[in-house]
Amino acid sequence: MSELFILPKETLKPADLNDYKVQHEIHRMRGLLRFSQNEAGEYVARCAPDHYILPALEEYFTARFKETPWAIIDEKRGMCLRRRPGERAKIIPLEEIPAEDSAKDEWEGLWKHYHKIINNEDRNNPNLQRQFMPKRYWKYLPEINSPKD
Repeated sequence: MSELFILPKETLKPADLNDYKVQHEIHRMRGLLRFSQNEAGEYVARCAPDHYILPALEEYFTARFKETPWAIIDEKRGMCLRRRPGERAKIIPLEEIPAEDSAKDEWEGLWKHYHKIINNEDRNNPNLQRQFMPKRYWKYLPEINSPKD
């Protein structure tokens, strides 16, 4: 897959602009997905991207997780990209995934603690934060979507 190059939007044609938006969202999801381990030992992340990008995430997360089982749930489309050890990732309907326990895991607490420790209130810039992490993604980010401790 080619690298993402940021171009001024004014220089793009409509088809190129759509491609740019999809590539940008793929890039964002690579950094913004937060995985939690379920009772079966599978790491699960939820999202609701504007575009259908699950197939584009397969190669990146397969390389990242190696033989660890993982799943990315696209809540907007009711689809799931899932990989189990020794298999290729598959896109399956959400109905085929067992309902998971909604209990918070230890990783979520670590994310919140990490964010609290590295956050410098004197340098808080909500506009810049929204530029890199739009509000539509916040409900999936434990470090953002939690009350201040």
